[in-house]
Amino acid sequence: MALAVCVVDWSARRGKVYQAVFNVGVIVLSTIAGATVYAFLPGGAWAFVAGGALAGASYYAVNIGLLTTAIALETTERWRDTFRARFAWLFPHYLLYGVVGGMVAVAYDVAGVLALFVFAVPLILVRKAQLDYINHTEESVRRLREAAETIERQNESLRRANQLLRDRATEAMESLVAVVDARDTYTAGHSRRVQGIAVAIGRELALDGPELESLSFAALFHDIGKVAVPDDVLLKSGPLDDTEWWIVREHSEEGERIIGHLGFLADATPAIRHHHEHFDGGGYPDGLRGQEIPVGARILHVADAFDSMITNRVYRQALSLDEAIAELRRASGSQFCPSCVAALEKLIASGALAHILDVNSSSAAA
Repeated sequence: MALAVCVVDWSARRGKVYQAVFNVGVIVLSTIAGATVYAFLPGGAWAFVAGGALAGASYYAVNIGLLTTAIALETTERWRDTFRARFAWLFPHYLLYGVVGGMVAVAYDVAGVLALFVFAVPLILVRKAQLDYINHTEESVRRLREAAETIERQNESLRRANQLLRDRATEAMESLVAVVDARDTYTAGHSRRVQGIAVAIGRELALDGPELESLSFAALFHDIGKVAVPDDVLLKSGPLDDTEWWIVREHSEEGERIIGHLGFLADATPAIRHHHEHFDGGGYPDGLRGQEIPVGARILHVADAFDSMITNRVYRQALSLDEAIAELRRASGSQFCPSCVAALEKLIASGALAHILDVNSSSAAA
């Protein structure tokens, strides 16, 4: 047994020679254990069969015990976990092998060497078929693993390519937004500020994951439809006539059409289309009311209106922060979603929007 332990220890640390020695040692010790148990059993046919089962169990205990110990030492796995995962299921097979061995012994006692031949040939053929099946299965598993690794590499390449396309498309849209903002010096940076305010409100209302990402894109691109609005209408300092007003209000639908061509931004289009809907149903383009309005659109409406109020425009001076909050409260429940207004007030009071408000204050002062 001490020799066996030494062999186990060496096999965990050395090369293939020691592994071969270990394997031979395991077989020898297992055979000795099984033969010893068998030798001490009484004679008789049934004793041969029962003895074969006990011998198989003894062989299993020594063989699997040593193998499990070697693997546990080599891999630092727990002995019990290694045994359960790899070898526990083999016990019935070893018992069956022992029973078959006992039957061979009975047959040999009755018919001599011919019985060994009759039993041995089928067993050898079965064993060969078993080994062929195992080898074929291992080869199939290896090929499947290689195929899975190849597919994973290809998927990773596709993910990188898809992300690159998304990044380039987003950059193109951001450039278009910058062009829209730059057409009117009074609204420079408006889309970015609205994005920051809207995302903060979304987090305050417990939005996260894809929903918050869609809100962020919608806020950034909410005015992209204004590329279709002529300068003489977009930059007009006086009141708009009916025709001009209809041109301007179409920008939300135009924005939906532009962004809708980019599949990965599809979830952002409802907020873009409906960010001018009023909570009481008096907005455009579809006259939705209350909870019919997508939550992203309700948030975006408040963020957009708030930034517009505290920014100088060609047709009016910026409102103070207190005046803007008072205006939001006054229209809460009619024009604006009450929960979105309350969330914005909480953010302002906590100072969470200070960095955005500071930028806006500078713009208003200019």
